[in-house]
Amino acid sequence: MLDALTDASPVQLIGYCGTLGGMVWPFCRGRIAMLSVQLVPTVCFSIHLAMLGATTGAALNALATLQVLAAIPLGTHPNFRILYLMILPVIALLMAATWNGLPSLCAAAAMALMSIGRYQTEVVPFRLFMLLALPCWLAHNTLVGSLPAMLSDIVGITVNLWMLAQTGTLGRPAQKLTKASGSCPK
Repeated sequence: MLDALTDASPVQLIGYCGTLGGMVWPFCRGRIAMLSVQLVPTVCFSIHLAMLGATTGAALNALATLQVLAAIPLGTHPNFRILYLMILPVIALLMAATWNGLPSLCAAAAMALMSIGRYQTEVVPFRLFMLLALPCWLAHNTLVGSLPAMLSDIVGITVNLWMLAQTGTLGRPAQKLTKASGSCPK
């Protein structure tokens, strides 16, 4: 385990760059800020997982990059909903094309749940769907042996729970964002 933490190979360094993005986005308060920061882990984990040979996870993270870019304008430009929804069937196609058993199933389940989350224009439902998706990614990343991605998932789950509890939104109905971008920690 210690070897995995101290491994400075390119595959692990790219993975840990993804981990940093995966650890920061849950601290963001607004949907657009969360989505913008999510670009870092989607790109890095796409490369990292491809280098590990986890083709479904790599392909779905690459698709997630496109999905995040399509999701950002959903709240202000509803016409992007059609473009966004056109991406969804590609999840099943990529899973089938890169099928590797249980890891592929976990990655596709994670991507499907994240897709529903990114489609939300309110922060609370967005976070709740991310909470449902991250354990699926954790299962995938455990099965393929990606310590950086596992760390990102565990921190993402923890911080999302903490942010929801911190704002008291776990027991209240979702509120529309009045500020389009929100903020991230500085």
